[in-house]
Amino acid sequence: MSQLSNSNPFIGPSGKKPTCMEMLQFILDNDASEEQKAYFKQHMDSCMPCFKSYELDMSIRQLIKSKCCGGEAPEDLVDKIREQITQKLS
Repeated sequence: MSQLSNSNPFIGPSGKKPTCMEMLQFILDNDASEEQKAYFKQHMDSCMPCFKSYELDMSIRQLIKSKCCGGEAPEDLVDKIREQITQKLS
């Protein structure tokens, strides 16, 4: 297993370390740099909650994109579906 770099590229000027979900949202919104994407990929290798959240969100987005909209899925629709799935899995 690869080691994570000591330098988290998601840490902003304030020095605040982002949560896993904040990093994930940055990735899913396509706002992450290549360095941040690489860091998060390494992070997912050792963080099962992040891996599961990423896989679930990407599956939802791909399904909506291919079956419903023909384009990017509306964020509120993705959020509603994610919430319902999370509730059923709890």
